[in-house]
Amino acid sequence: MARDLVDRDPIMRRTLAHAVLDDNELRHTKDVTRQWEKFILGPVEASQVIDAPVLLVIDALDESGDVHSREQILRMLAGNSNPFSSKLTKLPTNLRILVTSRPLDDIREVLNTASHVRHVSVNDTSHVSTESAEHDIQLYITTKLGGSHSAFNDGHFKELAQKSDGLFEWARLACEHIRGQNKVGVNRMKRFNDLLAGSSGGGALLLDEMYHNILEDIMPKDDSAIAAFRSVMGQIIASLEPLSLSALNAMRLHFPSGYGSFTVEEVIGQLGSLLTGTADSQTSVRPLHASFYDFLTDKSRSNKFYVDTSLVQSGLAFASMGVMEHGLCFNICSLESSYLPNSAVLDLSERVKKFIPSQLSYSCRFWGMHVRATSFDSSLAKEVEAFFDGERLLFWLEALSVMENLGSAVGVLSYVSDWLMVCSLTSLLRPMNSYELRDGSRVMTAVRIPVTP
Repeated sequence: MARDLVDRDPIMRRTLAHAVLDDNELRHTKDVTRQWEKFILGPVEASQVIDAPVLLVIDALDESGDVHSREQILRMLAGNSNPFSSKLTKLPTNLRILVTSRPLDDIREVLNTASHVRHVSVNDTSHVSTESAEHDIQLYITTKLGGSHSAFNDGHFKELAQKSDGLFEWARLACEHIRGQNKVGVNRMKRFNDLLAGSSGGGALLLDEMYHNILEDIMPKDDSAIAAFRSVMGQIIASLEPLSLSALNAMRLHFPSGYGSFTVEEVIGQLGSLLTGTADSQTSVRPLHASFYDFLTDKSRSNKFYVDTSLVQSGLAFASMGVMEHGLCFNICSLESSYLPNSAVLDLSERVKKFIPSQLSYSCRFWGMHVRATSFDSSLAKEVEAFFDGERLLFWLEALSVMENLGSAVGVLSYVSDWLMVCSLTSLLRPMNSYELRDGSRVMTAVRIPVTP
């Protein structure tokens, strides 16, 4: 947003450049409030005149993580997170912020009570008429299914638009489904007729039926295929940040036996209408629409396609430990000197990208959360013991440091400590005092904390 904004005004551009000139931490901060204050408010206030209306768009706020990860940006938009956020209501009159979202409870609770926020529901026909939405959807369907060689006509397009109940996502999925590969006895017209013959329920029920239709059409009928689908989708959904196909496969190599010997692309290769990243090994894989996540994680809605994310936590914990065991090493970024601070290594970010692949970065940052979410497992407890029993702990701290995530170590260790306390691993881990590890001329000391039931 800041980059796009300062392209409009040279004064704002200079203000932003000055703000980050001598502040390396600010350039990499993940603090949304500081970003808002320094990257948006500062440049806007520095410019006396913006020569055109400016609209900042925050699209799909409901998909920006969970309730906790949204809290900061919601408080900022509502103007009650800190003194700087109160400036939100004092922005120039030609600047507006448009937020789109599903009406989740936390978003409605915060934004609906803010006096400077105008709330408009697409379900409110006084603002968005049913006829207007249906007209737009029909135009979309015509574009997707029409053409000189199409078997469909305007009557078909109108019927499908009426069936959509005003849901663009349903219309998109319907078009993708109808245009799917022909099978014996199944062509585009049959898929079209099947959709029209489906239930007449609106909203979530209509989307659920669409998801069932798509998955039934793609998935083989045997139980092993459904089990593979549940396992892979569980890995995708339970991962704490989206990962690419290559990273998902790299982690899956370290899953315990029982998770199936298949690649991620074998399972999701035909789910391009539901997921991103199915055709590119480096693009993050995630549901295209939040409703698909809701569908999969609600057993009453998805039935045999239900994904219990708690069942994959153990696999993710083992995978994270395995990735770190094979990927961590001393001086992981091949730095020429250990006497220089990270800020003095000018190409550190390029080195991190080169030497720390995304699956290793993910494992270093999130392994503790997956361990904590796992029920007691003696094999996993031994993996945790091995992590603290050798050099891996120190290599992990170094990797976090060069990734500028060292501060997360305290949280990760806290999660593991909680898990150990609950699991009562006294019989598996012996109390131990400090010990020494030698690497060349260095002497490094680590301390093991005795485990209490």
